[in-house]
Amino acid sequence: MKERLLKKDNVKALCVSASDQWETYVPLEGFGGDVQFTKLDNEKRELSLDKLNLNYEILTVPPKVTVFPQLESLFRFQDEKISETVKPKAPILLFGLRACDVKGILFTDDFFKRNFEDIYYLNRSMNKLLVIVGCKHPLENCFCTSTKTGPFLESGFDLQLVDIGNKCLVEIGSEKGQEFVSSYGKFFDEASKDDVECSKIAKRDAEEAVRLRLDFEEAIKKFCDDKVPREIYERIAERCIYCGGCLYVCPTCTCFNVFDDIKASSGGRYRNWDACVFAGYTREASGHNPRFEKWLRTSRRYEHKLKYDYLTTGTSGCVGCGRCLSSCPVNIGISQVIEEVSKR
Repeated sequence: MKERLLKKDNVKALCVSASDQWETYVPLEGFGGDVQFTKLDNEKRELSLDKLNLNYEILTVPPKVTVFPQLESLFRFQDEKISETVKPKAPILLFGLRACDVKGILFTDDFFKRNFEDIYYLNRSMNKLLVIVGCKHPLENCFCTSTKTGPFLESGFDLQLVDIGNKCLVEIGSEKGQEFVSSYGKFFDEASKDDVECSKIAKRDAEEAVRLRLDFEEAIKKFCDDKVPREIYERIAERCIYCGGCLYVCPTCTCFNVFDDIKASSGGRYRNWDACVFAGYTREASGHNPRFEKWLRTSRRYEHKLKYDYLTTGTSGCVGCGRCLSSCPVNIGISQVIEEVSKR
């Protein structure tokens, strides 16, 4: 599919126009400087876009929250009447994603339809458009080139924007992306050969800017061959305070809990994020916990990401975003574990 051009001056107008048909989420800078993927309020969208930040380094909370919220209602009940909360959903436009987060969303999509179709997740996520804005300034904890998840992708996106100055080259990755460009054609221009060449240079420079390089494939092989010694997990477990921060900011974590909130004869059933490193996550109704020692829960997390996900899907559960290390109060990151395992 032929590349197009999008002038940066046209980005806000494009988002405003698209929000008439799409439930549009964009990276907006909030209080304290944190950038989050935020739904545009149709009544205040022009004002909201004053906070648009496409040059952010990384979102603190991954954009999977737009399709897999931290807390969601499954159904409500009053006396003996049950009211479903699944309703027809408008198409979703996620504009300004990083490549690693697109990989995270695709991974989560696969999880929620692999063994059975989760209607709550799929109702929210099936009709979405993924627009990448390539990362130019990766953080020191990022290692996406090692996991082959960035800073740009070869596939899996609908549109991918490459910053080449005061404009972006637009790569079209799907029929849905082509339809979007055609529908909002007034915002896009033809791309020249020079523009395409500039985009190649920009991609190369972005890849070279990623400083943290790991032998990811060697680490995956050792995890899959059960060649990771217990002492590594024990050392991490001794240091870890089990706050769950790394899992809450991970773009591929899908652990959840389900609970009922009941007041007299009414209430609801809800789903909320959980974490496999918590002692209560594997505790059974009898009180027995098959992972009663901390190191066992630690091994569960790393083997899940770097062994079982890979054996099940052919894709690792780590996308190299570095959020786990950035968020950890005791300075433990999956990159450190990968580096140690690969070098042993």
